[in-house]
Amino acid sequence: MNFQPHVLLNGRLFDAGAARISPLSDGFMFGLGLFETIKVLNGRLVFFEDHFERLRRSAGELGLPFTALAAELRAHCEQCVSANGLGEGSLKIVMFQDTNGPGELIATREKTYLAEHYERGFALKTFPGGQREGKLFGLKTTNYLGNLQAKQAAKAAGCDEALFIDSAGLILEGSTSNVFVVKGGEVLTPPLDGRILPGIARSRVLQLLKNGRECAVAAKQFAGADEVFVTNALLGVMPVSAVDQQRYNLNHNPVTKALMEAYRRLQLQSVDGGA
Repeated sequence: MNFQPHVLLNGRLFDAGAARISPLSDGFMFGLGLFETIKVLNGRLVFFEDHFERLRRSAGELGLPFTALAAELRAHCEQCVSANGLGEGSLKIVMFQDTNGPGELIATREKTYLAEHYERGFALKTFPGGQREGKLFGLKTTNYLGNLQAKQAAKAAGCDEALFIDSAGLILEGSTSNVFVVKGGEVLTPPLDGRILPGIARSRVLQLLKNGRECAVAAKQFAGADEVFVTNALLGVMPVSAVDQQRYNLNHNPVTKALMEAYRRLQLQSVDGGA
């Protein structure tokens, strides 16, 4: 008999196939909702406080009712992790507008990224000319179709991730990640100007860096870059082996390797109660 995963819907545990939300809610009909994806390591939530704060702040900006307390939401997340027997993987929180008020859905997923992914690195495909204006681009909303389509197109082209470039030729972000460029010993990443998501891993990596800088980064700088890497809550720090036709030597990426190890230690500190 196949294992039926469990989800928490509005604080109640269900078999995934038995959970129901109204198709008439604004969350379902119009995508009025937010989500957070949290890494699970050793059965524990990584950087839960960071994710909770972003969720709370984003709900306020979106006008989505948000009444959850951090301790209550953490308990719901831990219940879902325990019910699914998850040791390593991810947990997704979706906050949405239901017919009678705010809704909360929590689900888990097994580990996605393996050692082999980090060994070969990600290949990025650029998508130039995109216009990204308005606060929704700085929020992790369930209006995710543009990102999903770009990711699918990148996959169809044999790449791992899509990378958005604006009409002026400046780097923005990946469809599911933030991007960093290493050049001449300096680590550059696009600024939080309302057009990119303030990633949890992005913020933690910037804290680790002594020579990191947020600034406008032109896509043409990929040609002279020493290293490139992307970050998100599940990936941590992922080396980039190629951006379109530009390739990078993953046998010589000391900055990325050092950050991968430092970030791994931060994750372990988080689940051990140190962060």
